[in-house]
Amino acid sequence: MNTYNMVKQRFIKKWINTLHMLDSSIEHPLNVTERKNAIRLSSDLAIAAARSGSTVWSRALISRSGNKTTNKPMARRILKKARNRMKNRCRTLRRNGNFTAKVGVRKRTELLKSLVPGGELIDDKDYLIRETLDYIVYLRAQVDVMRTVAAVDLVTGNLTNDRRNK
Repeated sequence: MNTYNMVKQRFIKKWINTLHMLDSSIEHPLNVTERKNAIRLSSDLAIAAARSGSTVWSRALISRSGNKTTNKPMARRILKKARNRMKNRCRTLRRNGNFTAKVGVRKRTELLKSLVPGGELIDDKDYLIRETLDYIVYLRAQVDVMRTVAAVDLVTGNLTNDRRNK
């Protein structure tokens, strides 16, 4: 099995777990906006947990999610293992030295740092590119899985509506 399919499988497993935890922690029905935010939170936590906090972007997503969520106990439960690994692997990412590059490269590098969660902590260009590539793979897996879920939901919704109309 290729690596990309393994990434998608890890994401699916983590996302299902986070959605189950989300459902079990909700005490009242959610409106559309709350449900959207909960799905997004669970999806972000799932890709970070699938990476086990071993990259800067996954640790940044874990950190951001803990700050944004109103349901902090659920987020803590979802990420308990990832946070423990993150504490063990956390290193100082600031590197000493001057960043000397052309203005265009510097601007693009700053843009890339702003796009990748935790990218602003990375000074080494090679490391930033490795982190970015890893993040892209996990984002692509997230999008593919979510598109598949939406397509299945669309088909099953149409089947349900067809049965009701008969």
